[in-house]
Amino acid sequence: MRYILTATILALTVSTTALACSGTKDYPAAVKALENNQHLNAEQKAVLMGDLMAGMAIHDDGHKTNNMSKMGQSLEILQTLKPKISQ
Repeated sequence: MRYILTATILALTVSTTALACSGTKDYPAAVKALENNQHLNAEQKAVLMGDLMAGMAIHDDGHKTNNMSKMGQSLEILQTLKPKISQ
């Protein structure tokens, strides 16, 4: 019984961390905002999209490996890109 309780608590802790991560919703929202941006030319969008995809890959890897440093790095990338996307 103790093992089941411990496994349940561990599963809830890991899933809560993933659900609370702002990048889980913010990266897809940033991609949509970039696609809908009328003020950037195709070349600028391509560069920003590449940067977004790289940040999203770091973010996803951070979740897969439970590496908080990578998740933090990916969120910093996102915060840097958001103002450029909303120009």
